[in-house]
Amino acid sequence: MMTLTSKELSAIEDQLSGEQLLVTKLRAYSQSCTDPVLKGQCESIAQQHQKHYDKLLSFLN
Repeated sequence: MMTLTSKELSAIEDQLSGEQLLVTKLRAYSQSCTDPVLKGQCESIAQQHQKHYDKLLSFLN
């Protein structure tokens, strides 16, 4: 396994923060949506960003 530089770690941490924010916002949007199609799209996009978050987190473990 390769060692990440401090700059790379910082970039991953920034991306993690951004992905987590997107997941949180999209889940909130989904809960406030009354249109089932839009609600489903918000949930789907939130899941995609959760996968991105999980993948980025794997670089730190």
